[in-house]
Amino acid sequence: MGPALGSIKSKSFQDNEDDILEPDISTTDWIKSIENTFTYVWCDASLGTPNNTDDIKNTVIQIANVVNKNRQLVHTFNELNACQDFITRVHNVCLIISGSLGEVFVPKIHNLDQIHSIYIFCCNKPKHELWARHYGKICGVFTNIKEICQSIQSYIISKSPVYYDRIDFNIINNETGSSCLIYSKLIQMILFNMDSHDHGKQDMIKYCRNEYTSKYQIQLIDEFEKNYSKNTPIWWYTRNGFFQGVINRALRTNDLYVLCSMYRFIKDMNLTLLQLYDKRKPLNEPLILYFGQVLSDYDFETIRQNRGGLLSVDQFISTNPDMNVAVLFIKQQNFSKSNTNRIRVLFRIHIDEKVQSIVPYANIGAISDFVHIQEYLISMSSVFRIDKVELTDTSSIWLVQLTLINKNDVQYNNIVQDIENKQSDDMNLSELGYTIKDRLSEFKSANNLFKQALQTQKEEYRTIILHYNMAVIYDAINEHENSVEEYRCVLTMARNSIQACANGDDLCLVPVFSNRALTFQQANEFNKALPDAFRALHIVTHSPIKSTLNKELESSCYFVLGSIHDREGKTSEAQTFYKKALSIRQEYLPLGHSDITVLQRLITLL
Repeated sequence: MGPALGSIKSKSFQDNEDDILEPDISTTDWIKSIENTFTYVWCDASLGTPNNTDDIKNTVIQIANVVNKNRQLVHTFNELNACQDFITRVHNVCLIISGSLGEVFVPKIHNLDQIHSIYIFCCNKPKHELWARHYGKICGVFTNIKEICQSIQSYIISKSPVYYDRIDFNIINNETGSSCLIYSKLIQMILFNMDSHDHGKQDMIKYCRNEYTSKYQIQLIDEFEKNYSKNTPIWWYTRNGFFQGVINRALRTNDLYVLCSMYRFIKDMNLTLLQLYDKRKPLNEPLILYFGQVLSDYDFETIRQNRGGLLSVDQFISTNPDMNVAVLFIKQQNFSKSNTNRIRVLFRIHIDEKVQSIVPYANIGAISDFVHIQEYLISMSSVFRIDKVELTDTSSIWLVQLTLINKNDVQYNNIVQDIENKQSDDMNLSELGYTIKDRLSEFKSANNLFKQALQTQKEEYRTIILHYNMAVIYDAINEHENSVEEYRCVLTMARNSIQACANGDDLCLVPVFSNRALTFQQANEFNKALPDAFRALHIVTHSPIKSTLNKELESSCYFVLGSIHDREGKTSEAQTFYKKALSIRQEYLPLGHSDITVLQRLITLL
């Protein structure tokens, strides 16, 4: 395929202060934010009737102004059976209900695990306080919607941060950045062409069960496995933040192992969007969509200084044709007024519907769950031209005008043409993803290891991960020299950017030396493979940190040594190393875990 990246110098940026790596790269923070997300339900018999329409509209607006910080909706019901059915299939319900309906309904649903809190909204406070005091989940009886909103703001919203919804960008211009676009296009091609006998369903179920083990997560995964084909992938994506978080977090952090494990879901998402895109009735006038984001001053200036250039997004992007929805979202983002390093930005996307876009997009309101009826979703690997950057009338929000690139764009086509021409020449894409996944499975912690070592250097982190991933890809397509060169780039950057690597070897280098050893093994250069493999093992065994992660790394190092000796025909040595790897894995993994059974099978076959 030839070198794709060379020396990457593209800019990536996220919604963070002081250019520090965002918290959602670690699993615990973003998954906790998902589990702490609330579902807001308002049940009142007058909803949907001609009575008091202005009051009802005003109430909905006030509640939405509070909960829209997390891009959530207020689910309204005027009938108890429908409301109860909805509540039983969601979680963390914050229920606002009229006094008359509440008196009947609360005794039926109060003890459900799904109910978090209840607010009684009525005209006769003394009457309804008499029965309400017997139910611990009732937060109060209110006659004023503002009081309810203040309570929700104080006790729920302020404790419910959302990390998974932020969007990363790459700036692509004539001098720098085309490498990131080529990488993104290559990953897209790999994922969309992967396949297996069950089309990847068990791959994604297995990954989710191995990684997410809380009671709530297990319930979601059980439901996902049982009912996946009964709903569209868009429905699952919008069902709650869990699968949206898994996918977009992996796309943001270039976690190739997760992406290859979840390829079925990503493929199905894109295919559904493509089907909806093909069925749409193109408008004669441009389609205008909006989304909001809070950026650091540095990131904003990067956009402003690159007007006329290209901006790429790896993630799926949720947008809305109603500008007010996006404005409301960014106004709800809390940060100190004294913090001048953060800027509220409204993105306006211009789409010419008469010309075919490079990625599909569609209104997903009719086939999704928990989203605005007019919400549009733009597929992964989208590219935009930066048209204009200006201050809006509000003076506190900047407007960035973008145009979604179409398939006739000359600059875009010049960048990606080479990679597309190579697609059928030297890559078996249906198998390539699995080869990459197998290689990455031994060192799934590589991303987090580099994240920990580069906590204040997010650009260096992203660049190192891109080089690391390309090294694995090159090895998978048997371009071993290019693979070794990419690993050399990773090591050079690590020496220059990570203090612990300047004069020694940090744990983050273990996956690099180990995987480079496997690349030398594939090239039958055993005299180079073994020194790298033993060096990786030496780093782990001499680390003062003792943890499950270290055991995982040590086991993988022994596995690599076993693989090299096996390839070299030294069966006895290979068996010894495999047994050491197995022994360590049995200390921290349950019986029957796939990482144990794989080793047991290898030892038996020797």
